[in-house]
Amino acid sequence: MSGARRVVVMGVAGSGKSLVGSALALALGVPFLEGDDLHPADNVAAMRAGTPLTDRERWPWLAAIRQALRDRPAAVVSCSALRRSYRDALRAAGDVCFLYLYVDPLEAARRVGGRSAHFMGVAMLESQFAALERPDPDETDVACLDAGRAPGELVQLARTALARLTPGTAVAPLRQWGGASADLRTDDLEQLVASLVAEQIVPRPAQRILLVPPDHTRLGSRGGELTGLLLHALEDAGAEVAVLPATGTHRPMSEQDCAQLFGERVPPGRLRHHDWRHGVVQVGEIGAAEVSAVSGGRLEVPVPVAVDAQLLEGWDLVVSIGQVLPHEVVGMANYTKNLVVGLGGAATIDQTHLLGALCGMETIMGRASTPVRDVVDAAFDRFVAPLVEVLFVVTVVEQRGDRTVLRAVLAGRGGSGGTGGAAYRQAAQLAGVCNVQIVPEPLARVSCYLDPAEFHSTWLGNKAVYRTRMALADGAHLLVLAPGVDRFGEDAQIDALIRRHGYRGTPAVVGALGRDSELAGNASAAAHLVHGSTEGRFSVTYCTDPDRGGLTRAELEAVGYGWRPLAQALDELGVGAGSPTGPRLDAGGSPFFHIANPALGLWSTAARFGGAQA
Repeated sequence: MSGARRVVVMGVAGSGKSLVGSALALALGVPFLEGDDLHPADNVAAMRAGTPLTDRERWPWLAAIRQALRDRPAAVVSCSALRRSYRDALRAAGDVCFLYLYVDPLEAARRVGGRSAHFMGVAMLESQFAALERPDPDETDVACLDAGRAPGELVQLARTALARLTPGTAVAPLRQWGGASADLRTDDLEQLVASLVAEQIVPRPAQRILLVPPDHTRLGSRGGELTGLLLHALEDAGAEVAVLPATGTHRPMSEQDCAQLFGERVPPGRLRHHDWRHGVVQVGEIGAAEVSAVSGGRLEVPVPVAVDAQLLEGWDLVVSIGQVLPHEVVGMANYTKNLVVGLGGAATIDQTHLLGALCGMETIMGRASTPVRDVVDAAFDRFVAPLVEVLFVVTVVEQRGDRTVLRAVLAGRGGSGGTGGAAYRQAAQLAGVCNVQIVPEPLARVSCYLDPAEFHSTWLGNKAVYRTRMALADGAHLLVLAPGVDRFGEDAQIDALIRRHGYRGTPAVVGALGRDSELAGNASAAAHLVHGSTEGRFSVTYCTDPDRGGLTRAELEAVGYGWRPLAQALDELGVGAGSPTGPRLDAGGSPFFHIANPALGLWSTAARFGGAQA
C-alpha cells in the first residue's frame, strides 16, 4: 500500500463512501471499516428519528474510529469527517490521508432516497451540508474526487491521489531550531528568541503576554532560560508580560526554586502562582462516552476541563514553554498538557491521572499518542483554544555524560489546524531518539540519583520508579539516592493519603478507592500510588539522610519501601552528584546500572518498549 497506511473516505451521506471505500480497500489489500458501524446505539436511534447529532455525540464516535485505525497497521474507513476539527481528531491516528467525495445536494438526496434500511434519511442531509467544511488548501493530506464518476474510475483516481498525498497532519512546525545532533547554547537561544519575538509575537506594540514555563522540577529543560530571554525581549519590545509557572499539583516555587530555574533573569516577585484547588474556572467537559471510547472501556466518567482563572485574563498571547520527554501519565510530556494539566484544576488532574493509571503506565510511557493525550488535546482544542491564543515553544534535551544537551527548540500555534500539534509530534519523535534508552538485557540492580535542588518528595522522586520499571528484571533491586527527599506529597492532603495507603499495588489501591472517600476524591493520588508500586515484581529502597531532615526508615517502610542510610549507599556504590549514567561496579565488585537523572529519560528493554508501542 503506497502513501498513507490509513485512509479515510469522507463526504456527506450519499457520496458513495462505503461503496468506494470497500472497493479501494479490496484493491489495496487492506481491511475496510464501515464508520457507521462504530456509532453508539443512542446515536443511531437519534438519526433514525431524524435528529442531527451534536458534537458531544459525535466525539465518542470519532474517538472509536480513531482507535480502530490505530489498532490496524493499514485500513480504509468510511467516515463523514465533515468538519476540520473532526479530521484533525482522526489525523491523530497517524499516517492518515483523506479522500473527499464531493457531490451536489440534489444528487445526494436522490441517492439517499433510493436506499433502504439505513438510519440516515433524506431529512438529515440538510444538516450534513450545513456542517460540511470543505477541505482547506493547507490540508495537504486530502484529495478531492468527484463522486459522480463511476466507482471503478474513482478507485483508480483514489490510488493515484494517495501516491502523491503526504499522510499525517497536513501541517509542519511553525519553526524548528536544531535536531538530533545539535548542541544549542545560550547564544543560539538568544538568536532564536529574537527571531521568534520579531516574527511571531510582537508585530504590534503594547501587547499583554502571559508566559507559562515549567517549574523547578524541569531544571534540565532549558525552559527557565528561554523564559528569562523571552521576558526581557518582550518587555524591550513594549509588551506587558506576566509569568505563571505550570506547577500542576506541585507546591508554589520558592525564591530558591526560582533562582535555580531562572537564575537572575526572572525575579521571584515576578511569578504568579497556580492554585489548583481553588483558583480555577471550568470551561468544558470531555464526556464519559468519549473517555470510555479512548480508554477501551477502562474508565467511563466525564473529565471536567478547569484551568487557572489567570489564564483567561484577556491576554493577547499566551506562550507555553516546556520540555517534551517520556512521561508516565500522558506518554510524552508538555504541549497541551502544560496548560490543561499544568494549569489545571483538581478534578481535571485527578481524572486524567486515573485514566493513565487504569490504561497501564507501561503501555503509555514514551508514546506520542495515548488515551490521556487524546483527552488533554481534545480539552485544549475545544475549550481552551477558543478562549486564548497560544504559542507553544517546546524543547528536547538529552543527557550526555555529566551534562545535559539542548538538541532542539520547536514552536507552533495552538488550535485546530494550527502548527502546535506538528511541533509537538516532531519533538516527540526526536525525544524518542534522545530520551529512550534500550538496554540489551533486563537490569538486576539499578541506582538513580535525585538532585536535591529538584526532588523533595516521592511524588516527584518516584520518576526513579516510573522511568526504569520497563528495564528492571523480575526480582530486581532499585536504589533511589535521595538527599533532598523529606516528604511524600507536594501537597499536605496528598502527603497524608500516601502515608495512609502506601505503595502496595493496584489491587490494594482499587480496594482503597472503594473504602476511602478522601482518596476517591483525590484520584491523582490514587494514580500516583499505582505508579509508585512495584506490583511485587521488584523492590525499591530509598536512601535518605534523616539527620538532615530526610524521610526516616520508619516512614519509608510504612509505605512499602525499603530504607538505607544515604551515606552508606553512596560509599558502597561510588556514585553521587554528577556521576554519569551507565554500567558500574560497586565497592565489592558487584555490577549495577546507574542513572544520573531519571527525570530526563525512559529506560526499557526492547521487548517491553516494543510491546508498549504496538
